[in-house]
Amino acid sequence: MNRKSVIIGLAGILALAIFFSLSNSRPAMAAFPDKPISLLVPFQAGGGTDGTARALAARLEKVLNVPVVVKNEVGSGGRRGSIALFKSQPDGYTIGFVHFATLLYDDVFGEKKSPIDFTKFAAILKVDAAYFFIYVNKKSPFKTLGDLKNTTSPIKFGSTGIGTPSWLVPEAFRAELGFPITFVAGYKSLAEAALAVARGDVDAAVGTYTHIQGVLDDLRPLVYVSDQKAFKLPDVPTIVEAGYPRLAVLDVPWMIAAPPGTPEKELELLRAALSKIVNSEEFSTWAKDAGYSPVTEEPADFWKKMQMKKEIYENLKSRMQAK
Repeated sequence: MNRKSVIIGLAGILALAIFFSLSNSRPAMAAFPDKPISLLVPFQAGGGTDGTARALAARLEKVLNVPVVVKNEVGSGGRRGSIALFKSQPDGYTIGFVHFATLLYDDVFGEKKSPIDFTKFAAILKVDAAYFFIYVNKKSPFKTLGDLKNTTSPIKFGSTGIGTPSWLVPEAFRAELGFPITFVAGYKSLAEAALAVARGDVDAAVGTYTHIQGVLDDLRPLVYVSDQKAFKLPDVPTIVEAGYPRLAVLDVPWMIAAPPGTPEKELELLRAALSKIVNSEEFSTWAKDAGYSPVTEEPADFWKKMQMKKEIYENLKSRMQAK
């Protein structure tokens, strides 16, 4: 071997040594997650969704070993927070509850095109759902859903505004059953609307158990908008038992989602963590005691039911009061 070959060989060995030395000194890619995660809630602190979010955040911290911070993005019937989540960095560090019910309203009834396409959200896991009671004041002459159907005078429903579930659900029932409705809007929450019904300021409203439990002694739930019995008020007939099974899908799903483009690897990790928490006996007991309805649903099933909801609203649209 000549001298030139030896020099070239040594140079090659030196280059490889330097390469491997540098490679070993580079910091390894940090495993996700390695910094705090933001959990956005499109409603004010203290509400039902906020309560679920904070309960989940505390448990997620223990599973993921990073802080999970609940951030409330309030405004526009849940739209503001949902839009903020949609436009966030798609890196897995910003997730949150999306108010799909209001976004669906915009898609079917909205006069203006929504700034986001809610079908592009990266769905992680449905962890809860709001199943509504239609209720009246206990002194009301209405004893059943049939009594509402047979009335000829407009029934005053308390509402938080057009396009919210407190408008969508009664309107769908009005269109399906044919009873007249007028809306008294402006209530800040469904709990406030429940108080108005209890006082006799309005005739009726819709709300979950958590919204009505504080004034339940003054209310009469007429029907539960679900195909399953309410675990807190099992004597209230379901909408299926009342004879209107297709309206049973008019719940408000609480899906935790991420911005479009969030890597599937991060989504899978978050989905597994959330599923572990929500399906645990400890969380189920806590949720039911608090009046919530914990239930997990994978993205494929969730999107299928969203399409069913959309079809119902589209079929009823000509009979629903858009304004």
